Amino acid sequence: MKRLTLLLSAAAIVLTSCSSKNDEQTEKDINVPLVKTVKVEERTFNPTLTFSGTVFANKEANLGATLPGKVEKIFFEEGQSVKKGDLIVELSDEMLTQALIEHETIKKDFERVSRLREKGSISEMEYDHVKAKYDASTAKVEMVRKNTQVYAPFSGIIAERMMEEGEIYFINPGLEPGYSMRSGIVRLMQLDPVKIKFEVNEKDLSKIRKGLPVEVRMDAFPGRTFKGNVDNIKPMLSTTTHSTPVEVAISNAKMEIKPGMFAFVDVKLPEIKSAVVPLRSIYRMPGTSEDYVFTVVNDTVHRVRVERVQTLGEYVAVNGVNAGTEIILEGKNRVNDGLKVKVSNR
Repeated sequence: MKRLTLLLSAAAIVLTSCSSKNDEQTEKDINVPLVKTVKVEERTFNPTLTFSGTVFANKEANLGATLPGKVEKIFFEEGQSVKKGDLIVELSDEMLTQALIEHETIKKDFERVSRLREKGSISEMEYDHVKAKYDASTAKVEMVRKNTQVYAPFSGIIAERMMEEGEIYFINPGLEPGYSMRSGIVRLMQLDPVKIKFEVNEKDLSKIRKGLPVEVRMDAFPGRTFKGNVDNIKPMLSTTTHSTPVEVAISNAKMEIKPGMFAFVDVKLPEIKSAVVPLRSIYRMPGTSEDYVFTVVNDTVHRVRVERVQTLGEYVAVNGVNAGTEIILEGKNRVNDGLKVKVSNR
């Protein structure tokens, strides 16, 4: 009987000990957060820089004359197309008539002294003096004639008539901001192609080079994109904004894109390889702009800061973590740096 009592007591002690250990293990398992992880991928893609810009004409000129005068005739209406060399405006010719009368008088004097010179009746000095007056008169006639007729220097569209027939034209600088600031009678624009101008800051300027492909989006054409290339980069920066203007040329055969429209320009940079993580795996520290991911090594969490390079749909290309690293996808809000976790998807 004593022997049986001792055996039962020993068994009770062993059972109590095992039960205590199981309780401790169960409590420990309950306190370990359960997370789901994924492996960081590596992808090849073209990074994109996005800028806001404004549409401008490929060429623009305010057509006028170097001398004041009355506008007699404007041969084209706003919106009409013109070709290079077309007569656009005629101004009054009173000054031309006066110049022609003076020229005829001087011409007769020149012809007379030319005959006398042949006979040796006048000196070379007298002849040179009259010839100089004749040459100056001829040049004056040509100058005045050019200022009574205005021709198109390139093909385009009459975008605006800044004066009407009968008004007196004179040089009056200071027109609409953003366009040509020279005085004129009509504004001529070449609208195929058009240019998109945008500002690039000094941080991104080293990534932009002439010829890079771009896609242009406009609020005026929802859902549409227009393709082009970086056409020009100004070789200096503003001392106030520390940025420089960049131009992109895009086709406008249908003339639907108008100067002054707002545009978004996506510049496609050369192809690169980068680590890629799901967007929902990124944790942003509250009150900051710092982004992190939580890696898992030997079931231990490590918080790693990352820098976003490019958003690719539901993924983000990042710097700061290598391809193949195990990171937390679900449960990142329940862990801290150095905490032990249990991975549910292993």
